Amino acid sequence: MVSTAGAMKSLQRSLSVVQNNIVNASTVGYARQEGSLIANPFNPNSTSTSGGVTFGPIASSRDAFVEAAVWKTQHRSGNADSLSTKLSEIERTFPIAAGSGVSGEINKFFATISQWSVSPNDSVARRQVLNRAASLSQSFNKAAIDLGDAAGRAGTEIGSTVQKINRLTADIVSLNKQRRESQANSNDAGVDSTLHAKLEELAQFVDFTALPQEDGSVSIFIGGQTAAVIGDHHWPISVASSGGTYQIMDSDGGDITSRIAEGKLGALLTFRNTLLPDYQRRLNTLAQGFADNVNGTLNAGIDLNGATPAKNLFTYNAGIGAAATLSITNITGAELAAAAPGDPGGNTTALDLADLQSAALFTGLTSAQYYAELTSNIGDRLNTEIANGGLQRQLLQQAQNVRAELSGVDINVEATKLLQLQKGFQAAGQVMAVLNSMTETLLGMLR
Repeated sequence: MVSTAGAMKSLQRSLSVVQNNIVNASTVGYARQEGSLIANPFNPNSTSTSGGVTFGPIASSRDAFVEAAVWKTQHRSGNADSLSTKLSEIERTFPIAAGSGVSGEINKFFATISQWSVSPNDSVARRQVLNRAASLSQSFNKAAIDLGDAAGRAGTEIGSTVQKINRLTADIVSLNKQRRESQANSNDAGVDSTLHAKLEELAQFVDFTALPQEDGSVSIFIGGQTAAVIGDHHWPISVASSGGTYQIMDSDGGDITSRIAEGKLGALLTFRNTLLPDYQRRLNTLAQGFADNVNGTLNAGIDLNGATPAKNLFTYNAGIGAAATLSITNITGAELAAAAPGDPGGNTTALDLADLQSAALFTGLTSAQYYAELTSNIGDRLNTEIANGGLQRQLLQQAQNVRAELSGVDINVEATKLLQLQKGFQAAGQVMAVLNSMTETLLGMLR
């Protein structure tokens, strides 16, 4: 009877484990728990109670290597998705449709110059040149402002992402404390699922290495090197900006930016510190080179009064940025130089200005080609990140499927276990009923 009662108790605990698995089938971060039944030594010749079954330790089906694989693909997926999102924002700044954006304004400017060269002394044609030059300047200004706004948004997102990382690592410290206070909690399915849900969320933002410790805690190293969590100690990271470049600092003020390559934070740093400055530099080069060549060509001619121009058409502040500050001066239409010296009233300078459209002004490239190379670079990088993001999402799904297969809860399997344990419990109950009946019969005979 003692053995049977012990068996019923063990089967009841096994039923509780299965029931808990079924209830938590959809819980984020939950790994299937496996209860074990251990047969007790049985000796029919022993005078003491022997045999029966004992409920053994509960084991988690979680696989550390599979979890690490999921986190790694999370790092890469988060990086590619974030980069493609940021690149999509600025792609609209550089439209490739004919007649739009900076490229369209450059073409319209040269078309106006060509019309002016036909009637170089016409006041309306000269006014149209000034108007078109102003529109072109504004187009450069808008593109520069858009890139500046994108830089500002990226900087803000870097700060908010660091805050999320610090919040998650602080949460992990709290869970470590729970696990360390009682070693039994390290096997607590609830605490374990919460911990791994936090780790998977963290994997979207930054690449890290997680090392489980003997006391049940988990140590987190950002970029594989910088300690963020060890036991119940927390080292938050921070953001610093120097010379327009964003840096990630450890708790001691050390620069760890180079260690962060993946996750959303890695993508934002790449976009803000590397890609955007390059695009801004190219846009400024185009604006400055274009303005200098137009100004130089005009200054080589003579204006409507036969005088050498005293004013440039375009002006800018290279220190702030040519694209952002490009504008036209207070030059008048009559001060535009259309003729060559010695040929008053002619159109030689206007024709030379029109020829700039096909001139290789930028290391063998025309203005249009240089702009096309810039837009192509952005588009190619965007397409690469979109394709990479799609691939990483597939790899992430595969890794998650493998994890679900190894440690997820299969309702059908758990239902089968439930039936088996139920039958075992019923059988033990019948044995107990028989033993009770036999005991009552024996007591009746003794009476």
